[in-house]
Parts: sequence; C-alpha cells; structure tokens
Amino acid sequence: MSKILLVASPGGHFVQLSLIAEKMLGNQRIVVGTYDKSPSFMHCEKYYQIRDFSRTDAYKAGFVSISAIKILMSEKPDLVVTTGAAPGLIFAFMAKITGTKSVWIDSIANSKKLSLSGKIARKFGIKVLSQWKNVAEKNGLEYQGRVI
Repeated sequence: MSKILLVASPGGHFVQLSLIAEKMLGNQRIVVGTYDKSPSFMHCEKYYQIRDFSRTDAYKAGFVSISAIKILMSEKPDLVVTTGAAPGLIFAFMAKITGTKSVWIDSIANSKKLSLSGKIARKFGIKVLSQWKNVAEKNGLEYQGRVI
C-alpha cells in the first residue's frame, strides 16, 4: 500500500482531486486543502488544512512552504499529486526537494494552454500532465485522459 499526499486549492481543483482520489483505493490517502475540514465528497484517511494564496498575495507562499515541509516530513508520502493551484505547486516543489515523487495534473480548465504553475512545475523537473491532448502535444507532455 502506497501513501499518497493529494493537494489542491478550493473549487474545481479540489473537485478534480477528489475524482482522482476515488481511483486510488487501496492506498493511504492524505489530503491537503484550504477548507476548514475535509469536504464530505473527499474520502481520505487524514486531512491537513493550509493557507490558500495566488500570485496576487504571493507573500503567503512562505507560510505554505513551512506547512509543506512539516507535512512531508511527518507523513513521508510515496507520491504527491496535485491539481493546483499555487499551494499545490509549493507542495510539488517541496516534494522534489525532499526526494518525493510528485505529479502536477493541470486543470481541465486549461484547454488552450498550459497554466503558469504547470510551466513552473515542469521547469523544476516535476512530472506534468495535461488533461487536453492538444495542450499535451504542444508542450511535450504526457496525456493520460481527462479527470472529468
């Protein structure tokens, strides 16, 4: 059984993450999100709340980085999976630093081009997947289908 850390921002990112989590039965699923508690539609063994932020309040990235390191060191996951946005990028980056494999799954909303966070993740050697075949081909990414 693998321990998988799943990270997402609220809204569509989190909904997509919950659909991915459903497919990971048999694995220990630890979820990190910005909700006060794990939403009822997200099934997991453990939930951590972190701060949300975007590029308009990027100064919060430091707080999320500290949380990410603490959670990664405490949980020691085999894999980090994120559907975004900025907090997910921090976790994927910190996973990379700590030697943990990570996967960035670009949001289904990015049907024409790769997100800025997806581009950054790729530059840091994080595995990036697109849910759109045309975006994957244009950016030399792997395409494994859509979550939704």
